Amino acid sequence: MATPAPGSPETSVLAVGARGDWAPSPATRQGVQGGRVVFADFGRGKVYAVTADGEEVYTFDSIEDLVGKLSPNTVVIDSLPGKFQKNAMELANTGITFLRLKNLGKLSEERKSNGINKTNENDVKLLRGLFYRHPEEFQLLFTSPEELEVRSMTEMWALLAKVRKVSKFSRTAFENQLVTEAHKTIQRLTDRFSKEIHQKALQLPLYRRACEELGLKGPSLAYLVSHDAVALTTLPRDKLTVRYALYRRKYRKRPLRSKLLISLANTAVINKHPRYSTIYHNYCEKLAGRRRRHWKAVLRVALRILRDLHQLAKAGGPPA
Repeated sequence: MATPAPGSPETSVLAVGARGDWAPSPATRQGVQGGRVVFADFGRGKVYAVTADGEEVYTFDSIEDLVGKLSPNTVVIDSLPGKFQKNAMELANTGITFLRLKNLGKLSEERKSNGINKTNENDVKLLRGLFYRHPEEFQLLFTSPEELEVRSMTEMWALLAKVRKVSKFSRTAFENQLVTEAHKTIQRLTDRFSKEIHQKALQLPLYRRACEELGLKGPSLAYLVSHDAVALTTLPRDKLTVRYALYRRKYRKRPLRSKLLISLANTAVINKHPRYSTIYHNYCEKLAGRRRRHWKAVLRVALRILRDLHQLAKAGGPPA
């Protein structure tokens, strides 16, 4: 019997093994027999996708559009930006399997070895080739119900925190009983969310180790751990610094994960954390007489927290 060609209907959920032999892909091992596999990459707010047997790269505004047009059973990605995670979770509950690259550096290595420039169109095709050659490099995107629950709760908390900030300003700017009552209600809900998130997040190994070994806790930390554990484990330190925008960003907004990391650092300084408040004061002394030294010192603390989380995540092994 002849061996099916890659990308043919008979091999839509097969992958070439590391030695060139045909082996079941992760999709097959998860029970998605005969499914349609689609590869996706994210950039500039768009979703770039290519099918298993096609060369055309499709562009969509959302994951729902991709699923509606291409009807996949399995979606293979390298990583998933925060703005798409909620929709991906909803689609996963309908039976669609999401597989992600275990080590984010593999795609970069693939790009360099092939001498290809970094573009979304090139990356999605390289991802497809890597998937068929090394299926063992991929695993399920969502690994535990606890992780999903913490993600959802921290996203709600982040939204409430924004509203709380606005309501606090309104309360101080205007003497209005309704505004004051709204602020107190939002403040009470935010505090309840914070306590509940901490209890739920203790079920996540990285969060629990950060509490025990670093003395950190709270919804900001829970958000970073539940949304970005893969990057914290697999990316090198310099790329993590770029990912979390811990450098000068003139006229550019910081991503939410960066704002939450800086907030975590500022909270550690305010609460006089034994380790991080010392780093803050030492750096402030070095910057004596300079402008914005408080801000620069808080950024230095955020960088140290990020590196400590990175080291802790690597010591704990790759994400499950």
